[in-house]
Amino acid sequence: MAPGETTVRFVEDGAKLTAVEIVRDGKRPVIVPLLRALLGLGIVVSTYQARPSGGALAERMVLQRRDGQAIDAGLSEQTKAAILPVVMGDDSDAA
Repeated sequence: MAPGETTVRFVEDGAKLTAVEIVRDGKRPVIVPLLRALLGLGIVVSTYQARPSGGALAERMVLQRRDGQAIDAGLSEQTKAAILPVVMGDDSDAA
């Protein structure tokens, strides 16, 4: 991974969004600012994992609706649209 590069991978089961994997330069997790956007859509993080990956931080979040159901195609697109600006725009790792 090149310095300053961010990788986002959406994990899907057919048309249902199940997880998102994010690898970013730096050490600041993106889950905190992401939670606001997800909760606004009625999405919760059921499982969260973070691990260092070289000079980057790899995060994996398993997602589901607040009622425990799967994220269907329509809500999947809204969820992706909410995640990308938060992840790609939050590159301020200055402490």
